[in-house]
Amino acid sequence: MRVIKKICAFFYLLSAIVVLGVVTGLTYGPFTARFERLVDDPTMQGALGVCLVVLALGALITVLAVFLSRREPVSMHPGGNPEIEVTLGALESTIRTAAEREDVLVESVEGRILGRERDQLRATVEVIAFTNQGLTELAERIQHSIERACAETLGTAGVTARVRFLPAKTTVVTKEVPHER
Repeated sequence: MRVIKKICAFFYLLSAIVVLGVVTGLTYGPFTARFERLVDDPTMQGALGVCLVVLALGALITVLAVFLSRREPVSMHPGGNPEIEVTLGALESTIRTAAEREDVLVESVEGRILGRERDQLRATVEVIAFTNQGLTELAERIQHSIERACAETLGTAGVTARVRFLPAKTTVVTKEVPHER
């Protein structure tokens, strides 16, 4: 899909350059007579027509994307009950608190509300572990702790947590610079 988007963007840009170049050449500059003769050619008229259609489709797609886009939900409805809302900030704060342990450092917490009734949350927690042994068990403990804390504290049972471990060590490179006089 990304390749198709890049190809479409390339043709859109190329069409814009052709149309702007022809309009600028017809309006300004010392070569307006040459551009008038160029536009009189049926092949160039066809090419300009195709470029204008590409630009019109691009503008239409952009307008439709703006009007049809839905904003991300900012609150969750536990159990699908529309009368109860739990904000994403409260969920992320609870998740951060539940994930904190003596052998990890919580780097970031991101949550995304899902479901037709906005009753599910997929959370990604990035942590730095201070140990290299038993990371699978540590991740499972953190996941269970997050799910239990969200269910007990906020009443949100539809929380799924994913734990990602970040590297714990960084490498520092120092170089000496000779003193010049």
